[in-house]
Amino acid sequence: MDKIHVLNSYDVLVGTNILDQLTKIVASENYSKTFVITTSIVGDLHFKKVKEVLPNAEKILIEISEQEKNIESVKEIWEKLFSLGCDRKSLIIIMGGGVLGDVAGFAASTYMRGIPFIQIPTTLLSQVDSSVGGKNGINFKEIKNLIGTFNQPITVLCEIDFLSTLPDRTFLEGFGEIIKHGIVADKTYFDFVTSKKPREFNTSELSKIILGSINIKAKIVNDDEKEKGIRKLINFGHTIGHGVEALSQNTDHPLSHGEAISIGMVVEAKISMLLGLISNTEVSQIIQSLNNAGLPTSLPNISVKDLIEKINSDKKIEAGSIKWTLIEEIGKGIINQEVDEKIIITALKSNYELTN
Repeated sequence: MDKIHVLNSYDVLVGTNILDQLTKIVASENYSKTFVITTSIVGDLHFKKVKEVLPNAEKILIEISEQEKNIESVKEIWEKLFSLGCDRKSLIIIMGGGVLGDVAGFAASTYMRGIPFIQIPTTLLSQVDSSVGGKNGINFKEIKNLIGTFNQPITVLCEIDFLSTLPDRTFLEGFGEIIKHGIVADKTYFDFVTSKKPREFNTSELSKIILGSINIKAKIVNDDEKEKGIRKLINFGHTIGHGVEALSQNTDHPLSHGEAISIGMVVEAKISMLLGLISNTEVSQIIQSLNNAGLPTSLPNISVKDLIEKINSDKKIEAGSIKWTLIEEIGKGIINQEVDEKIIITALKSNYELTN
């Protein structure tokens, strides 16, 4: 088992067969009750393992997807916590993917002004990204994560064995965020995580990848917990990606978060190239690495107009303009860049066939 300390506050534990650590964590405090918020699929797979170490834990089932990442799902969690007698001395364990982690984390952060919670991320994407850093939130007015909190968990447990139950598409989307970490922060890491196809990495290598991504994110979060500066590096690919993800939900082929971020990184790499920050060779290398990981790099058939409107409602707008995260080279991102809309449109149109 490996351990990464975040914000001088809590540990992220990574390894196999690490749920027994829950016994020590829970024993350290006199919690009145313990609740495990999970989905039926994840619960069927993994809840019994939690019960083995925490026999008194009560299960709360929430069925959730990106379309249900809203206040109604939060209210459902609040109502279940209330009906089961959750009080300020209770503990909440969130066991699932990134959407559940965001929504249940928000519910835990706001119920009775905050109940301590543990994240047990069960997807690769949530292990390397959303479970670390304390962001909790929901979508509002079709804007992704517009409402939320910064509230850190007391522990994060990344059980690598859980990843063996993931379908290929869910496993592969985690590499969107993994590759992003290399692009904005560490060329050596980028070279390692793109050296094979995702399913070709063995358990030891996969553990190294997860630790590498968490280390990159933890270092950034330690310097900038509430995204006032350097934490914006992690937003690379997200301004375009969030817009594409949201618009794709209304199509016959909705994109997952990691898939949308993959596409967003390609467009934002092209914006970087059009601004003279990186070369066409580097853009091609990024596209090849994402294709090799089984991720999409061309956008679906949505209009430029709709996408620009969605981008212009992004929560990252400051003083009326978007502050973009772009790249100067693979392994080095830059923040707070202003980009003329004509360049954005050029980058979009170079990447896919759109209905205007």
